[in-house]
Amino acid sequence: MGTLKKIYSEALLDKTGAKESDTREKLWIAYNVVGKVEQHLLTVIETGKLAAKQLEDFRKQQNNTKF
Repeated sequence: MGTLKKIYSEALLDKTGAKESDTREKLWIAYNVVGKVEQHLLTVIETGKLAAKQLEDFRKQQNNTKF
């Protein structure tokens, strides 16, 4: 995602002229959306890791419990 943010950033700063406000606005929105998607994916990954750890701990507890 860093590459995509870099592309949008470069396009926003270096490849748009003063009269291209619509283009700059769209690039700014795209740049921000990439950041939000990146954060969401990181959260999903971390949540998945936590869930996997909790499931592993639960299974270990069940195996150690004698009925």
